[in-house]
Amino acid sequence: MDSVIVTSRLVLTLVTKAERSSPEFEWLHEIRSDEKASWWSIHGRSKSIEDTEKVLGGLLPKNDENTYRVNYAVHKILDTSSGHVEDESQPPVLGGKRTEFLGLVALVSLDANSLALPEDLTLPASPAASTLTVEIGYMFLPQGWGQGFATESINAVFDACRRAPSFWTPFSSLYVRAIVNDENPASLRVMEKTGMTNRGIYEWTGKPVFLAGRWQEHSRLHIFGRQLLESQI
Repeated sequence: MDSVIVTSRLVLTLVTKAERSSPEFEWLHEIRSDEKASWWSIHGRSKSIEDTEKVLGGLLPKNDENTYRVNYAVHKILDTSSGHVEDESQPPVLGGKRTEFLGLVALVSLDANSLALPEDLTLPASPAASTLTVEIGYMFLPQGWGQGFATESINAVFDACRRAPSFWTPFSSLYVRAIVNDENPASLRVMEKTGMTNRGIYEWTGKPVFLAGRWQEHSRLHIFGRQLLESQI
């Protein structure tokens, strides 16, 4: 996968590790500890560094050939000509221009902890056996909302996935799914704008989780999917 992706407004940096005190950890802890950014996260808001480290343990790459994890930190390229005060804590990019951290886009392959879905909301059993399914998730700080940054970032990551078929070896087909709460209209719109197909609604009932400011034991979940790579065989 590309280590850096540049769009017209953004720089996406591949995050493969995030040790304490590193810039990567500071970015991820900032967004994980923001109440609004983590509003729809089933992990809730990080109240400590240890909380963030626990979440990152299930997000960052690990030495397991059967696990695929891709994380991009999203930075906005600052327009210093408009009088914006440069943030010296951010690294210079693109000939000295500076950036502002906005969010995170992650792709993680399914495992035993992933939500099991009925076949009509995912891939049929036969194609699924030869296709890698990854789930996309993303978080953005409030200052990045409502400006199309999520859509721009996700489309850029999807393009990067298609440019790197060898990364997904031995799989030659790649399917991405997303799960969006019925009460989260902003993310529903992002899914539509990134070419994801709404495959239906899953009525989830289970152990209560703290989500969107309250404990919930039932949710209506929109299930989206899209084939990013298809086998040429």
